Amino acid sequence: MNPILSDASPEPLSGGLVRARLADAGAIVSGGRTADRWARLAAWGREDLALAKVLEPHLDAAAILGDLTQPAPEAGSVWAVWAAEPPFAVLTADREAETWRLSGRKAFCSGAHLVSHALVTARVEGGSRLFSVDLADPGLRVDDEAPTWVGSGMRRAATEALSFDGVEASAVGGVGDYTARAGFWHGAIGVAACWFGGALGVADTLERSADRLDAHAAAHLGAVRASLLASRASLHLAAEMVDEGQVEDPESAEHLAQAVRSVVADTVEDVIARVGRALGPGPLAFDAAHAARVHDLQVFVRQHHGERDLERLGRLARHV
Repeated sequence: MNPILSDASPEPLSGGLVRARLADAGAIVSGGRTADRWARLAAWGREDLALAKVLEPHLDAAAILGDLTQPAPEAGSVWAVWAAEPPFAVLTADREAETWRLSGRKAFCSGAHLVSHALVTARVEGGSRLFSVDLADPGLRVDDEAPTWVGSGMRRAATEALSFDGVEASAVGGVGDYTARAGFWHGAIGVAACWFGGALGVADTLERSADRLDAHAAAHLGAVRASLLASRASLHLAAEMVDEGQVEDPESAEHLAQAVRSVVADTVEDVIARVGRALGPGPLAFDAAHAARVHDLQVFVRQHHGERDLERLGRLARHV
């Protein structure tokens, strides 16, 4: 076996690993630590994108609960944020006296068997509202009739569609409050920090071959390094702007998030393409860890909606 390559496939994620990584994170959820928080997300993404996909929402949930004046997650708990609302998965909330009950289907529930609590969006009169649920509720189960995850990319993130049958829930904020926050967009940049970490991991494969590259491959390595530096600088500047209170209104926060996410998404596409062109098919064919990272990253970065997000950025008022 070539020492540059590895046939060791990533292991399945476990609740113990997730809790251990969150314990290591310490106080980075607190305000004023945005650069530290995003650096940690990037480090997790570089290590294991599926793991980052489960860890990132816990930090986001803590920030959401803080923004909406709710208690912070208890020590040892692991929180998810499930807010996708595709047409085939509708979740509704009904009020029964002092209790809310959720019924229907929620799709794209990453880490469903690894987390203890979740923030989920559900439809109510007037729009969409956020609720917290305890995943030990007996009304929750995997929905066997929903589309199943068949691709190899991000399969280890254990994304499921869940069926809710009268699940007890607590309202978090009012109708529309979840997306009306500047923090919603700050969290979107945190996802981009995970993508950036994944791009670093893909680039590591090329860096390990740096002393064996011909002129063309070395040019690709130079371009990869430049692209990664641009994304790192973009994330660093954004963190400074958040912590200095420059993007406290939702529109300026969205402008920043859409711009940073576009820069990082372009870096991801560039790094994957250039590493492939520099090294050929070998790492994708024989290096299980590299192949898994590329496949995971290609799925994860699709949370950026390409030209649709760029159009949105172009229609926002200019803030830079």
